[in-house]
Parts: sequence; C-alpha cells; structure tokens
Amino acid sequence: MSTLYTLALLLIGVIATNIIKEFIPKIPEAFILIAVGIGMSFTPIFKDFELEPEFFMLMIIAPIMFIDGQKQSFTKIKQRFEGIWLLSVVLAVVTTLVVGVITNHIEVTWTLPLAITLAAIVTPTDAVAVKSLTAGTDMPSGVGEALELESLFNDATGLVMLDLALSVLSQGTFSVIHGLEHFLFVAIGGVLVGTILGLLIVALRVNLQQRASNPETTIIPISLLTPFAVYLIAEHLGTSGILAVVATGMVHNWESSRLRLTSTTVQLTSRTIWQTIADVLNAIVFLILGISLPGVWLSITKIGLFGTLQLTALSVLIYVIMLILRYIWALRDSNDKQNHHKPSSFALFFGDRNNSQHKFYARIFAISGVHGTVTLAMAFSLPYKIAGHAFPYRETLIIVATLVILISMLVSAIVLPLQLPTKIESYTAIDINKTRDKMIDFASLKILDHVSDHNVRETLSTQLQSQKNKLFMMDDRKNVSPQFLELLADTQDFALMYIRSDSTTKRYSTNVINIYAKILQHTRNNGPKQTKSFKHQLKRTLRRYVRESTWHLANGVITRAQRDRFRKNKLKTDPTFAANIKKWTDTRDELIALNSDLTHATDTYLDDKLRERLANQKSDNDHIYFVRETMNRFFNRVKRDYKHESVPVSSALYIKAFQYEYDFVQQGVSEGTIVQPMASALYKEINQAQMLQLDQTEQLATDEYTKLEV
Repeated sequence: MSTLYTLALLLIGVIATNIIKEFIPKIPEAFILIAVGIGMSFTPIFKDFELEPEFFMLMIIAPIMFIDGQKQSFTKIKQRFEGIWLLSVVLAVVTTLVVGVITNHIEVTWTLPLAITLAAIVTPTDAVAVKSLTAGTDMPSGVGEALELESLFNDATGLVMLDLALSVLSQGTFSVIHGLEHFLFVAIGGVLVGTILGLLIVALRVNLQQRASNPETTIIPISLLTPFAVYLIAEHLGTSGILAVVATGMVHNWESSRLRLTSTTVQLTSRTIWQTIADVLNAIVFLILGISLPGVWLSITKIGLFGTLQLTALSVLIYVIMLILRYIWALRDSNDKQNHHKPSSFALFFGDRNNSQHKFYARIFAISGVHGTVTLAMAFSLPYKIAGHAFPYRETLIIVATLVILISMLVSAIVLPLQLPTKIESYTAIDINKTRDKMIDFASLKILDHVSDHNVRETLSTQLQSQKNKLFMMDDRKNVSPQFLELLADTQDFALMYIRSDSTTKRYSTNVINIYAKILQHTRNNGPKQTKSFKHQLKRTLRRYVRESTWHLANGVITRAQRDRFRKNKLKTDPTFAANIKKWTDTRDELIALNSDLTHATDTYLDDKLRERLANQKSDNDHIYFVRETMNRFFNRVKRDYKHESVPVSSALYIKAFQYEYDFVQQGVSEGTIVQPMASALYKEINQAQMLQLDQTEQLATDEYTKLEV
C-alpha cells in the first residue's frame, strides 16, 4: 500500500508543478519540480527518504532510456558513431581520469580509486535537464543532437567506470587488461543482449499482430513490459542494462519504420502512451532529486561550516574541470582526413574549425553538460561496507555529487538563456487558434450546405465546434458580447419580418402569425436570458402550481384515469369545449409548422452571416454559434420540445466535414497563408479528432443496436 501512496503522491507532485508553472513561466520547470520535491519530502511517506538506486534505475531510468532509444535509428547511430564514441566513451573516460587525479591531489586523505569513484559518479550528463533549462531558447541543432546522443550512452560508461573503481577498492589491485576486457564485455554485451532481445520481442509482436483478434490488448502490454524485462536480463548476465534498453529501443524504432502504415492503431496508441509515460517519468526524476535534497542537507549540517565550504570549493573545481575538458574536446580537429568531401561527426555537431560559430558551439556544448539524477542514483548506490570495512567518505561523495548537480543546473539556467537566441516560432498560439477557428467554421459551413434536417445540423455543428481550443458552451460570455447582442437582435428582426412576409401570410392564418409574433416579441423583450431573481421565479412557479392543484382538487381530477374520464365526458356533454379543443389543436399544429419554416429560414440567415465573415477572413465567429444556440432553444420552447436526446449523425458526414478541414489547410499552404509547421499541427489535430469522433459514432451505433435487440 505504501508503494501505491508513493506513486500517487509523485503524480500529484507532477500535476501541482504543471499548475504552478503557469503562474511563473520564466522559472525553468526543473527547478519548480525540485522545489515541489523538497516540499514533498516533509510528508510522512517521504520522511527520511533515501534513493534506492536499483529500483530507480529499473523503474525510472530504464523506461526513459527505452523511449529515447526509440527516437534513434541504426542508420543515424552508424553515421554518428565516431562522434558518439568520442563523446560518450572517450570523453567520459578522460573526464573520469582527469577529475580523479586532480581530486586525489587535493583531497590527500583520499586514495586514487576513491577519487576515481567520485569522478565516475559525476561524469554522466542529462539532456532532459538541458531541454528543461533552455525552454524558449534556440539551441543549435548540431549541439542539441550531440548532447542527446552523449547522454544516451555515457550513463553506461559512468556505471562501468564506477564498477571498476569499486572493484579496485574492494580487491586493492587493478589490471588495465582486465579493466578493458570488463568494459568491452559490459558495453558490447549490453548492446548485443538488447539487440537480440529486441529482435525476439519484435518478432513476437509481429506474429501476434497477425494472429490476435484484438492486438492492442496484447502488443501494448508487451511494449510496456519490454524495458523492464530487457534491463533485468542484461543486468543478470553482467552486461549494461542501460545500453541494452537503448539498443532494444532502436530495434523498436526499426520495427516502426518497417511496418509504416500497418497496425496504425497499435502504433499510434503505443506512441501516445509512451510519450505520456516519458513526460511523467522525466518530471518524477526531478521530483526525486528534490525529495533527496533534505537528506543531503542533513549530512551537510553534520560537517560544519568549514567542511561545507571546503566541499563546495571542491565541487566548483570539479565542475570547472569538466567544463574546460568539454570545451577543449569540442574544439578538437573535426576534419575527416580520409575523406575531405564527407564531414566528420564532430563537424556535424559543432561545425568545421573554419566556421566562425565553431567556438560558440563548443562553448554551448560545454555549458550544457548538466548532471542529473543518474549521478545522484550512482552516489546512493555506493555500498555501506567494502572489503569488510565501512565505505570511506560515503556521505562526503554524496554531498559533492549533489553539489555538482546543483552547480551545473544553476550555471546552465543562468548562462544558456543569455548566450542562446530566443526561440522564434514560425507561428504563435494566437495564429494557430485563429486559423483553426476559420478552418472549423469553413468545414461547418460546407457540410451544413448538404444537410437539411435541423436536428442533424445542430448536432453536427456542435460536434465540429468542440474542436476549437476553447470552451464553446460559455453562456456568461453571451450577455457581455456586443457582437452577440447585435446579431441576436438582427436575427430576431429577421424572424419578425419573415413571419410578416407575403409568402408567410399566404400560408398561415393571421391569428397564428399574431400569436407567434407575440411569443417572439415577448422573448425579445426579456432578453436572451431571464434576468429576474430566483426568488421571483420560485414565487411565480409556486402560484401556478397552487392554482392548478386547487382546480384539480375542486373537480376531483387528480389521477391520470380521472383526467381522461373528465376529458371524455366534457367532449360529449359540452360542444363548446370540443370546438375549443379542435381550434386549439389546429392552432398548435399551425404554430409548429410556422416554427419549422422559420427554423430553416433562420439557419440559412445565420449560414449567410458566417459565409460573409469567412469571405472577409474573420476568425472570431463564435457569436454566430451562440446566437444559433439561443434561437434553437427558442424554437424548441415553441414546439415544447425540451428533451436533449442525441441525434444520430452519419459517419459519412463527419468524414466529409474533416475532409473539408484538410482542404482548407491544403489551400492555405498553397496560398502561403498557412506555414508548413502550422499545417502539420492542424493535420495532426484533424486526424485525432476524426479518429475520436468515428470511434464515438461507432459506440453510439452499437448502443442503439443493443437497445433494439433488447
């Protein structure tokens, strides 16, 4: 049960962060998550919390690496292999050795293996943290790709180096050949295990896809279990679980590209689920960092002010050394000496040495070396005992690792926004909202031209309007919108003129026209909404019920059978009553017929208003739909139809409406009024809306069929 509470509280922390960041958008989300995590650390569940590395690596890091691996392809890895090797392996090893040697000279009481242990812990970088800290800035694409590929693989390098250092601390000896063999076995073995398992899982998925009657319920759970199973198997075999899940992710990327448009439902659903999981897990990473900080702070308070300053100075020095190494490494000769016509991976990442931006890219790469929770997890993974003795300086190593994480995040959060240009979007949220509104109005108008049934028109229009990025049913806005009030008055004037027109007076009696005009005028005088108080409405309703109840009691007409007998006797004995009933029935039928004609005329009138505004490139047309909705309520009151039952709409109409939306976007791209990125976003929205609507329509049809069978 405690695990359930822990997960629930972490999810609440993610939700709270999403709410908080709307009020302080200038603060990077990572820092908000850390602050929320610190607050959560005071809850009973997280009191005295200490990160469990094995659980963290399995449940958090493994699925994140699997997701990141799915974004990469074998072709891309092959093309960038030199750069990946030099950044994720060689640079990581060099950084570990240099930082270890310098730290060993500063901390004279530490052994070299202990200093190497600390260096291995602080080596891994975190590209997710960089993205969070640089949101709103324009990161050079090559540098961004280098950071992403580096962090994808250097976690494994840091873990292997840490394992070697702990082995030396335990055994007291170190063999270069043995260390190299161990490194190659763990790294290459992890890739091989991940690739083989990935191929087997893909083969299983493809086989089930062809045979399963409902593949989504089989294939997607297999996909969700994949990173955990691969990580555990790889670790059990003594290889790198991190590299294994990355390799498996790349195999799944290859599977998706090979299947292409087959099993689209499975692929789209799986992609949506994994993207959501990735966002949540990346947020949880920073929450856990925040939750861990109070425990680290408690350790800091034990060493006193002088000790704290000394460790802070050491942490700053380690960070500066890594910063310099990364900068020098990115400045290395990037020319491909064997093939001058083919740029090397480093040239793709940081540009050629002759490029004026080369030093700038190297500087950005160096500053972007942010360290994250993997570093903290490695620090907490240090054993309490080694070689039969207490692990030396364990708490000190954890403190230094934490300080390096915080220093790297603070420097990047401050410097990168100053160095990088502000990200310029090809379109703004306002632009896409306006274009989307015009697109939906265009499609609505087009499809409504093919529909004569008013109820179908109303249902179809409401459904299409729900695509807009706003709450469509906002009654409070109707009373304060001048456009709405003006158009409502114009529409009511049109209705009055219509029922007084020659064509209408020829078809309907003067009495019916006058009654309808009186009803319409009364509604107009009272406004679109009743403004009288609830107390007044209650008194009026009670008076009516008292009057009717008194008459029923006085005449002994209470039950339905009594009412039917009273009506039959009255019709037989009172000719005047019978004549009045027939006159009332004829008038009612004529009123309903006039109401139906006016409904269709009003639909056409409002359609023309919408058509006129679209011709003038107007996007704010919601008031037309508010007026349409208000008039529909009036028409329903006249015919005493207060039921709000759903009206079945043919799937063909929805498909055609969505096709009109596609046509609008395509025409906008051709005319240059819609940029391609906005078009892609709108295409995606239309596709999702189409899938959702068709699924709902199918469910509605199934429910109706079930009712008929019952």
